Amino acid sequence: MKKILLVFAFAFIGIFTAQAQWYIGGGLKANFGKDVKTFTLAPDAGYCFENAPLSLGCAVEYEGTIQSGEAYSHFLTLSPYLRYNICDIGERFSFFTDLTSDIDALELGWFKIGLSPGVSFDLTDHWSAEFSAGFLGYEWERVPDDKPVHKFVLNFETVAPSFKIYYNF
Repeated sequence: MKKILLVFAFAFIGIFTAQAQWYIGGGLKANFGKDVKTFTLAPDAGYCFENAPLSLGCAVEYEGTIQSGEAYSHFLTLSPYLRYNICDIGERFSFFTDLTSDIDALELGWFKIGLSPGVSFDLTDHWSAEFSAGFLGYEWERVPDDKPVHKFVLNFETVAPSFKIYYNF
């Protein structure tokens, strides 16, 4: 089974490197509070359409939390997105918005879909950095022994923005 997964992984990498419009990257986050310590690993891959200001991608986010030094919990989130490049400013900056969806991949306990704005900065021809800090959309959460919670959200995350680095093939 491990050999089959390894073959698929190498085939997947080969497909990415064969096209000039593919990108890979992601981000890391860590928060070490007094009672709660959280770390997040979020690899990301996608494809830029050649003659349109659109990209299609997916991130996989793993988050682990340690509370009071003993209780450990973890989450795995799949985040497919469709990115629209709103406008370019100069040669290196661009504003974008993602139509994104976050899905709880372990227990299917929550789901959200909405818009997330951001800015991209091209460091070189192949490397770029992205910053995003908000969400406008719909969330659904399954609460044990209760009805599901449905809500519309406007969240501007100035305390915990997202910062990611990408390599464009």
